[in-house]
Amino acid sequence: MTRSSRTAGNSRVFLLRLEKNQKHDRSRVARRIGWLFKFAGLLGFAAVLSPAFFRVAWSYYTDGRITRDVRYGPNPRNRLDLFLPRGCAFFGETVVDAEGAALSEKASAASRPVIVFVTGGMWIIGYKAWGALLAMTLMRRGFIVASLDYRNFPQGTVGDMAADVGAGIGWVRRRAASLGGDPKKVFVVGQSAGAHLAALALLRQTEWQRSEYSSGYGAASSSSVGASGFETAAGAWSSKHLAGFVGVSGVYSPDDPSLVEHFDRKGLYREVFYAIMEAGFSGSRAFEALPRSSPCAIVREFESKEPGVVAETMPPTLLCHGQADTSAPPSESAKFAEALRRCGARRVLEKYYPGKTHTDPFVTDPILGGRDTLTEDIARFVRGGDGEDGAFAEGEASPPLLPRALVAVARTMVPF
Repeated sequence: MTRSSRTAGNSRVFLLRLEKNQKHDRSRVARRIGWLFKFAGLLGFAAVLSPAFFRVAWSYYTDGRITRDVRYGPNPRNRLDLFLPRGCAFFGETVVDAEGAALSEKASAASRPVIVFVTGGMWIIGYKAWGALLAMTLMRRGFIVASLDYRNFPQGTVGDMAADVGAGIGWVRRRAASLGGDPKKVFVVGQSAGAHLAALALLRQTEWQRSEYSSGYGAASSSSVGASGFETAAGAWSSKHLAGFVGVSGVYSPDDPSLVEHFDRKGLYREVFYAIMEAGFSGSRAFEALPRSSPCAIVREFESKEPGVVAETMPPTLLCHGQADTSAPPSESAKFAEALRRCGARRVLEKYYPGKTHTDPFVTDPILGGRDTLTEDIARFVRGGDGEDGAFAEGEASPPLLPRALVAVARTMVPF
């Protein structure tokens, strides 16, 4: 090979590398610009709705029925807020053990359903106060609500988050009777990423209990309290003893390449998503890790290895989704519902809201006040499970927090 040909070859390689780097730089610039637009939209959305948010914050910090920052575990973000209707109270560490509680017939009739709420936030910005609006709305309807915090990325990955959610569910169920609730009427409600984590926690709880380590790490017994005074990661509850699960605008198949691509286009870039799901920043462990983070995949694995387990342990399920949701595709709820039905799961219901976006059922609809659709569906599902239509309805309807015209303006700005 002559010197001139080698030089030409090196020049072509150099030009190809330069072109590749330029494309990469343009992609990075486009991503940054996209994030700026999303951030500007979020600021506009928050600014227009800020009067409503200030009113919610005022109630959150001044309402005597709300107990904030209760520790449920040893990790830094293992805290929850309690929203207690009239007649209920939190007495610190005074506990009536759910496993051994023997409520009288009169006390059982007066006890209320308990809702454990797991908020969303892309697994990165979740915070228990995001659930304050829905929790206060449900509290006014007479339900006890516990809104959980959990470790976010990069403080933790999906396994840590699911373990936190599981520990929180155990804490609440163990203390349900002490709060004025019924341990047999504990429901789990998750929104967006919180719906994914709640479903994952329920399924992993069943895995832990059926594993060879269940006698220690995952045993659901009243004695599964660590030396710190908190339940162990899987402690003190079983999925089959829950009264129901409600998933709102959730995602349930992170092992689906089309969902990964969808998130990447929306700004949750695949490298970050892979890291959250314990697949490595490059996705080198995606083949193994993503199915372990996928409720749909875990359900299929259960059915292939132990047929009937999901039908036996998964509580009645309601999946709610806005049909105009461009953040979490409505097909995610449909896929999870189909996976559960294939396993013979008990009572799988779906509710799809025409024209509703990712934030409408959870944020803008409750701001309008009255009886919003999502709250009504959750209340009907909770009461329907007990056959107590109309029970515990205190008649305290939510007041409108903003005029409808301002809410309509905010909906045009939301980046989600």
